[in-house]
Amino acid sequence: MGIRNYLIEGVSGTGKTSVCTELQRRGYQAIHGDRELRYKGDPKTDTPMATSVSDRHLSPFGM
Repeated sequence: MGIRNYLIEGVSGTGKTSVCTELQRRGYQAIHGDRELRYKGDPKTDTPMATSVSDRHLSPFGM
C-alpha cells in the first residue's frame, strides 16, 4: 500500500494546529502550514528575507 497524505483544513479556531502538533508528538510527519510554509518577506517591498521584519504573513499570491 502506498503512502497517504492528508490535508486538514477548516476555519480559524477549529483545532488544525492542535491536530498537527498532536500528530507530530505521536511521531507522524506533519507540516504546520502557518508556521513552516509561510512566505517571509519585507512588508513594504515584498522582498523575501531569511527572517520576517514583521509578524505579518505575506502571501506569494498577493492575497
